[in-house]
This record gives sequence, C-alpha cells and structure tokens, in this order.
Amino acid sequence: MFTLNKPAHGPFTKIERIVITIPVLAASLLHSLNMSTAYVALPNIQGNLSAAPDQVGWVITAFVVATAIGTILTNLFSQKFGRRQIFLASIAGFTITSLFAATSGSLSELVFHRMLQGFVSAPLLPISQAIMLDTYPKEKHGFAMSIWSMGMILGPVAGPTVGAILTEFYDWRYVFYMNIPFGLVAFFSILVTLPSARSMHQRTDWLGVVSLIIAVVCLQLVLDRGERLGWFESSEILFNSVLSGLAFYIFIMHSVTTKTPYISLKIFSDRNYVIGLALIFTFGIAVFASLFILPLFLQNVQGYPVLSAGWVISSRGLGTMGAMLCSGFLLSLISGKFLILFGLLCVGVSNLWMTSWNADVGMEEVIWITIINGFGMGMMWVALTTVTFSTLPTVFRVEAAALFSLIRAIGASIGTSLVVSILVRSTQTNYIEMRAQITEFKAAINLSGLDGLVNIGSEIGLRNIQSIVLSEAHMMAFLNDFVFLMIVAFAAVPLIFLLRSKK
Repeated sequence: MFTLNKPAHGPFTKIERIVITIPVLAASLLHSLNMSTAYVALPNIQGNLSAAPDQVGWVITAFVVATAIGTILTNLFSQKFGRRQIFLASIAGFTITSLFAATSGSLSELVFHRMLQGFVSAPLLPISQAIMLDTYPKEKHGFAMSIWSMGMILGPVAGPTVGAILTEFYDWRYVFYMNIPFGLVAFFSILVTLPSARSMHQRTDWLGVVSLIIAVVCLQLVLDRGERLGWFESSEILFNSVLSGLAFYIFIMHSVTTKTPYISLKIFSDRNYVIGLALIFTFGIAVFASLFILPLFLQNVQGYPVLSAGWVISSRGLGTMGAMLCSGFLLSLISGKFLILFGLLCVGVSNLWMTSWNADVGMEEVIWITIINGFGMGMMWVALTTVTFSTLPTVFRVEAAALFSLIRAIGASIGTSLVVSILVRSTQTNYIEMRAQITEFKAAINLSGLDGLVNIGSEIGLRNIQSIVLSEAHMMAFLNDFVFLMIVAFAAVPLIFLLRSKK
C-alpha cells in the first residue's frame, strides 16, 4: 500500500508505475471488452428468453445509452467524491451487475441490468486514461498511452471472438460470468495500489448536466433504433431528434452564457484538444463501424460460421498490438501528428482495397487487409490520445478525457448507424435495379446445358436467379460501405496538419 501515501501526480518510481498500471489496464479492459462480447450472443439470448429481434436489441441499446449518461457524469462524481473512490465504485458496480445480468430470468431483467452495467462502468475508461497520464511523466506519455490503448482497443477487437467461443461451447450467460473473477482481481488490486486524487467541491451546473444528458440519450436512441423504425417516418425517431436538437441548443447557449458551465470552455482554447475531438469522432466512425461491418460480410456473403468469422477478425488485433508496441517508442522520435497521418492512411488504404473485393475473396487477403487496418487503428489511436492531451493543463484531464470518450462513442454510434443504413438501402436498391434486367428475352438467362438451374422458364431456375441477384445486391451494398469508410478516413487527413507539435 506504499503508493497510497503519494499524490496522484507522483512522482513515482518505475516499480510504482508498473504496480499502478497493471490493475488500471485490467479495469479499463473490462468495460471495452464487454462492449462487444454481447453482440454475438444476441441470437442465443433471443432464443433462450423468447424475445423478438427488435426486443433483444435493447440489450445493446440500454448499455450504450446508460454508458453515455455515466460518461457525462464522470467528471461531476470525480470532483465530488474523488477519482479513486469513483474508480473503485465503478469496478465494484460492474462486477455486481455482471452477476445480475448472468442470472437474469427474463429479457426485461437483462435489459435493466445491462443499463445499470453501462452506467456504473462508464467512468472506467476516462478515469483510467487520466490516471495513466498522471502516473507517467510527460516525456513518457506516448508510452503510457500505447500501453493504455491495448485495453481500450483490444477489447472491441477480441470481444466478438471471446463472446463467440463462450456462447458456442458454454452459454450466453458466461459472457457475463466471465467478468466476475476479473472484476474482483481488479478491485482489490486498485484498492491497495492507487493513490488518492484531490476532490474539488464546487457548484454543479445542473441545467448543463441535464440538458447534455437528454441531448446525448435521445441522439443515441435515434442512431440505434432509426434503421429498424424507418428513421423519420417513425414518430418516436422524430420526437427524439427534435428533443435532442433542442437539448443541445440549450446546453450550448447555457454554457456560453453562464459563469460556471459544466464543461469548462477553457479546454476548447487548446487547439490540439479541439482538433483531437474532431479526429476521434472520425476515428469512431471509420474504425468502430468497420468492426461491425466486417463480421457481417464474412458471415452473410462468404458464409463463414460465427466462430470462424471471429477468428478471422481477431487478426486485426495482431496489427493493433504491433502498432501499440512500436508507437510508444516512435513518439519519442517522430512528431505525433505524422504517426496519426500514417495510421489514418493505413485505415483509408485498407478500406480502399476492400472496395475491390468480391464474394470469392480469399481468406488470406481478408486477413492481411484486416491486419493493415488494425495496424493503422492502433497507430492512430496511441498517437492521437497522446497529442490531444499534450498541451492541456493537468487540472482538466478527467473532464477532457470524459468528453473525449463521449465524442468517440457518438462517432462510433453514428458510424455504425450509417453503415447499417447504407447496407440495407443499397441492398434493396441494387436488387430492384438488377431484377428489372431479368427478362425472358435475355439470352444469358436461358443457358443451355445447366438443366434449367438458371432458366427463367422453370421454378427452380427462377429461385436460383433470385438467390444470385440477391447475393450480388448484398455484395454491392458492402462495397458501398467500404467506399463510405474510405471517404471518411481520407477526408480527415487535412485536420492532422492543424495539430501543433509540442516543443
């Protein structure tokens, strides 16, 4: 317990930094891993709890929305109760709610427990990032962020594979049971190693807090449920959109006019931080949306089983880990903005390559392109988290880290929503256009020597033609998604040159 007697900003010895780092990383990995493990378990949850497809989606929606609320309140709780206390409470709450989720007997219970889980675990990422920046001196921030990023990025990368294995060989409940032993180890490790940070009791801007929560929650509901409900054809989506826009307007106007806004406007005077927010928003769209779309491509177009698709996608983690291992060292030699540029170009080029794929693309090519994409993701993330906070005063770290996490989450939600919308609508449009070209006057439709397998004059032939057309329409829709992700990545390149290199 020797580190408890030191201030949160240190200085710490090398051994003390290691002792603090390991449990902090374990705690941050808990939340990031749990964000994605539940996705692959949804079909099993649906069957086991007798839920409709639209109903079971609330297992994810509740977690995402509650995480957004918890992230917004992280700075408030940290100021009032202290960073260490909130971090410990977050780990304990995450562990307990994981047990409740695993033992849920109905869908409503599971959704409620997932909502609690998302709320209580939200502070783990921003606080762990602030702890890492405080524990290491400024000249080692690149190394600190490369280590911290392993927990942040490898969680979503490894999550689908871990979830697929547990669901395939055991049961969906083990996706949540898995968190309990890790949560206990992380809690007691943090309890005996993490020093206390000074808490600040100041007046709370409740109008700013409430308006921001309403704005973000309504936006998340629009993004998560928009495609299923037909977007603005639905009164629910229309209502949430108007309410979100109104709440955002109130929050911005109030923050500009009040003397003590909930989010200090001083952090927006830092150019690197503002550009970093724009880039992390782009990162959320370009990277996390691809994490969602690639497994669908492998399963729906190429026919991979869930477990096989998970193993292929996990190759992204190899590239990400390689980038993280070398980026900390490279940041001491090369300006961070050039590493961000290189990482973003890797993401953009890999998506550009994906636009040339067809339904018969080989596994080896998919793996290599996925590794390149993962390498760019890891390189960009480590450099971006380092450069964004490099010129920001220490006093704003928890507040700035919470907003940084929130913007990334919103970007990921928007990106996922857009790629799903493009996929669904492009499939429908392509199918209608290609179907119109199928007539009895097309010589290619009535091929000889195929026993009527693609003959428009037979029922079997018609069914096979429909299957082929639908498959091709689906493939073209995925290519449209890859084009969209490529454009997003390349469009963000000019922002990098606005970053200021720290002397």
